[in-house]
Amino acid sequence: MFGSILIACGGALMLLGVIMLGGWVSGKSNWFDAGVYDRQGSTKNDRMSLYVTFVAMVLAPLLSGALIIAYGLYTLR
Repeated sequence: MFGSILIACGGALMLLGVIMLGGWVSGKSNWFDAGVYDRQGSTKNDRMSLYVTFVAMVLAPLLSGALIIAYGLYTLR
């Protein structure tokens, strides 16, 4: 039972990551305003902020969801 709950929660996290990735890649979203970071005269801190935002909003849900699913499958075994 616990493993099934973990798999469902991991799937939900991965779905959130995929939705965020779609918003990041589409360019039509206002979630991530890349135009602000790519302007002439923007600092390195602005660019690093964009990278940290990508990791926090896209990679973290995808990787944590995969780890939770793997642990859920391990507990079902």
